[in-house]
Amino acid sequence: MTIAVIVGTTRQGRVTPRLAKWVMQAAQNRSDAQFKLLDLKDYDIPLLNEAPWEANRQLTQGTRQWLGELQEADGIIIVTAEYNHTIPAVLKNAFDHTHGELIRKPVAIVSHGVNSGVRANEHLRQMLNSNMGSFAISATVTYFGKVTDSLDEQGNSSIDNQLNDDKLQNVLNDIIWYTKALTSAKQQDIS
Repeated sequence: MTIAVIVGTTRQGRVTPRLAKWVMQAAQNRSDAQFKLLDLKDYDIPLLNEAPWEANRQLTQGTRQWLGELQEADGIIIVTAEYNHTIPAVLKNAFDHTHGELIRKPVAIVSHGVNSGVRANEHLRQMLNSNMGSFAISATVTYFGKVTDSLDEQGNSSIDNQLNDDKLQNVLNDIIWYTKALTSAKQQDIS
């Protein structure tokens, strides 16, 4: 069982990778799932300019790789910043390219930014629960505090981070539970 941890920003000087590394550190202590870090910065995904349901659409190699990674993942954790009261445009664009890769997959959200990224978290939740077919779980991390004040470049806590650490453990427990449950249900579904 593989759970993808997505870094949902690409801006120069971004701090979201620190948060994603913090998630990965906690995840590596688990033996009940494999976790794979996917950084949107590593994929050449142009602005969507054609319908994602067109069979003969022209995809870049980076877009094909991105969609393949999503297809292979059994569950997903999205780590995102809040930009202008919502999610980064690059994250929205990356998910706009999808067509079926997220169906019946559980998704957890870890957000940061102004007001802990709650608006980005809620917008992302609405998007995922729309026609994408994924299931945004209720457990979430809206990171309390400023990431640069509490996590170093490798995602290590530099202060007492117990509140956020506890929320992250809840997210990991729930994403693994839902991933197991939905994977099992999909294997039994013959339709």
